[in-house]
Amino acid sequence: MKVSLSKEASKFLESLTTKDKERIKDKLKILVTAIEETGSIPFKELDIKTLKGDWKDWQRMRLGKIRIIFSVQPDELQIGEIDFRGDIYKKR
Repeated sequence: MKVSLSKEASKFLESLTTKDKERIKDKLKILVTAIEETGSIPFKELDIKTLKGDWKDWQRMRLGKIRIIFSVQPDELQIGEIDFRGDIYKKR
Protein backbone atom coordinates (compact mmCIF):
# COMPACT_ATOMS: atom_id res chain seq x y z
CA MET A 1 0.00 0.00 0.00
CA LYS A 2 1.31 3.41 -0.99
CA VAL A 3 1.33 6.26 1.56
CA SER A 4 1.05 9.77 0.13
CA LEU A 5 1.38 12.98 2.12
CA SER A 6 -0.02 16.39 1.27
CA LYS A 7 2.33 19.38 1.10
CA GLU A 8 1.02 20.65 4.44
CA ALA A 9 1.52 17.30 6.14
CA SER A 10 5.10 16.89 4.92
CA LYS A 11 5.91 20.50 5.86
CA PHE A 12 4.62 19.89 9.41
CA LEU A 13 6.60 16.64 9.66
CA GLU A 14 9.80 18.49 8.78
CA SER A 15 9.24 20.87 11.71
CA LEU A 16 8.91 18.06 14.28
CA THR A 17 11.62 16.53 16.45
CA THR A 18 13.13 13.20 15.43
CA LYS A 19 11.33 11.48 18.31
CA ASP A 20 7.89 12.72 17.16
CA LYS A 21 8.65 11.81 13.54
CA GLU A 22 9.49 8.24 14.60
CA ARG A 23 6.27 7.98 16.66
CA ILE A 24 4.22 9.04 13.64
CA LYS A 25 6.06 6.66 11.28
CA ASP A 26 5.58 3.75 13.69
CA LYS A 27 1.82 4.38 13.99
CA LEU A 28 1.44 4.70 10.23
CA LYS A 29 3.33 1.42 9.72
CA ILE A 30 0.98 -0.30 12.17
CA LEU A 31 -2.03 1.17 10.34
CA VAL A 32 -0.80 0.12 6.88
CA THR A 33 0.08 -3.38 8.08
CA ALA A 34 -3.35 -3.84 9.69
CA ILE A 35 -5.16 -2.64 6.55
CA GLU A 36 -3.09 -4.92 4.29
CA GLU A 37 -3.47 -8.00 6.50
CA THR A 38 -7.08 -7.70 7.69
CA GLY A 39 -8.60 -5.30 5.19
CA SER A 40 -9.99 -3.11 7.97
CA ILE A 41 -8.96 -0.11 10.04
CA PRO A 42 -8.06 -0.89 13.71
CA PHE A 43 -10.15 1.93 15.21
CA LYS A 44 -9.78 1.12 18.92
CA GLU A 45 -6.14 0.02 18.89
CA LEU A 46 -4.88 3.22 17.24
CA ASP A 47 -7.50 5.66 18.62
CA ILE A 48 -9.03 6.39 15.21
CA LYS A 49 -12.37 8.10 14.65
CA THR A 50 -14.36 8.95 11.54
CA LEU A 51 -14.81 12.69 11.08
CA LYS A 52 -17.94 14.68 10.23
CA GLY A 53 -18.76 17.97 8.52
CA ASP A 54 -16.10 19.38 6.21
CA TRP A 55 -13.89 16.36 6.93
CA LYS A 56 -16.55 13.81 5.94
CA ASP A 57 -15.02 10.60 4.50
CA TRP A 58 -11.77 11.18 6.46
CA GLN A 59 -10.51 9.59 9.67
CA ARG A 60 -8.27 10.98 12.37
CA MET A 61 -5.62 9.22 14.41
CA ARG A 62 -4.61 10.68 17.75
CA LEU A 63 -1.00 10.64 19.00
CA GLY A 64 -0.98 12.73 22.17
CA LYS A 65 -1.41 16.34 21.02
CA ILE A 66 -0.76 15.52 17.36
CA ARG A 67 -3.57 14.55 14.99
CA ILE A 68 -3.24 12.78 11.65
CA ILE A 69 -6.15 13.12 9.24
CA PHE A 70 -6.15 10.43 6.59
CA SER A 71 -8.28 8.65 4.02
CA VAL A 72 -7.98 5.04 2.90
CA GLN A 73 -8.25 4.50 -0.85
CA PRO A 74 -8.11 1.07 -2.55
CA ASP A 75 -4.29 1.01 -2.92
CA GLU A 76 -3.30 4.17 -1.10
CA LEU A 77 -3.28 5.74 2.35
CA GLN A 78 -3.72 9.45 1.75
CA ILE A 79 -2.50 11.72 4.57
CA GLY A 80 -4.37 15.03 4.31
CA GLU A 81 -3.14 16.87 7.39
CA ILE A 82 -0.83 16.44 10.37
CA ASP A 83 -0.90 19.13 13.04
CA PHE A 84 -1.48 19.84 16.70
CA ARG A 85 -4.91 19.28 18.22
CA GLY A 86 -5.95 22.94 18.46
CA ASP A 87 -4.98 23.92 14.92
CA ILE A 88 -5.81 21.01 12.64
CA TYR A 89 -9.60 21.30 12.45
CA LYS A 90 -9.47 25.03 11.62
CA LYS A 91 -7.78 24.45 8.29
CA ARG A 92 -10.85 23.51 6.29
